[in-house]
Amino acid sequence: MTSSAPTFSWNKDDWAPLSEMADGFDEYRPAYSEALVGEQLVVDGSYIDSEDDARWTLTFSATTVSWQIAAEGAVRSGEDAYELFEMQPGLFYLHFRQSDADHPVVLSAAVDITSGQVTGAIGELGLPPHPHLARQRWFQGQIDGSGAPASAAHPTTDELIGRRIRYAYSSDDVYDHLYLNENMFTWLCLGGAELGFGDTDSCTYWKLRENTYLFSWLEKNVGVEGMVLLDLNAMRTVGIQFGIDQLSGELVNITMGSHAHEFERVPGVSRVCPGPAASL
Repeated sequence: MTSSAPTFSWNKDDWAPLSEMADGFDEYRPAYSEALVGEQLVVDGSYIDSEDDARWTLTFSATTVSWQIAAEGAVRSGEDAYELFEMQPGLFYLHFRQSDADHPVVLSAAVDITSGQVTGAIGELGLPPHPHLARQRWFQGQIDGSGAPASAAHPTTDELIGRRIRYAYSSDDVYDHLYLNENMFTWLCLGGAELGFGDTDSCTYWKLRENTYLFSWLEKNVGVEGMVLLDLNAMRTVGIQFGIDQLSGELVNITMGSHAHEFERVPGVSRVCPGPAASL
C-alpha cells in the first residue's frame, strides 16, 4: 500500500505554513447571521480560572459590535467587526478581534439566547515567555433578563470521548479527530496543505445542547487556538483558527465550517480492561 502523504516531521518549519493551511477553509462555512442586529446583550458571569465576576455588554449593528468588559476592577470597551452564525434556533457562535489591544486578542463564544447561557474564551497571542503560543481564558455567564440561573451553565462533558469524526472544511481540506480523554485529542490531516500531518493536543469540551458541543484546543507545535461549535444533529460545524504563521509571522484569524461524518465509536477504557480473575 502506498501513500501520497509527505514524510512526517515534528519540525514545525517542515509543516505547511499556517496561512497556506487556512486558505479555503471558508468554503463550507455556514452563512452569517444578522439575527442580533439592533440587539444588546448584557451577560453577567465570571472567569473560570479565577472565579472573578465579570459583565460583558455587547451591542450589535449590521457590521460592528460595541463591547464593554467590566471585570477585576477595570472597564475596557471598543467597537469591532464581528462574525455571527446561528447554528440552531437561538444558538449562535460569535467571534471578533479586539483591535485596540497591543497584541492579538479575540473573543469567541457560544451564545444561547433561548437558555440564556453563554460560554466562551478570550484568546491571546504574543505573550511572554512563549509569544508564538496561543492562550485562552474561559468565561461563562447568563444573559440579563433571561432568568437563566448560574447553576445551569453549560457543563463540561465526556460525551465526545472515544468518538472519531471526520471533518471536511472544503472540497480539499479533510481532517479526522479522535477524542482521547477529558483533555487530549488527536487530529490527522487526510487532505489539503497539511496532508499526512497530525498531532495530539490539549482540549476542552462543553455541552451546549443535546448532541451539540463547544470544542476547543491549543496546538503546541504551531501555536494555534481552535474553537468549534459542533452540531452533531445536523453534522455541521462552525469555528475559528487563531494563530501566528510559523514561517512568516503573519497573523491568521479565520472562521471556518465543515460537514462532519462519524465513524464507529472507540470503546472506553472500562470496556476493554480485563475484569478480576475468576476464583479457582
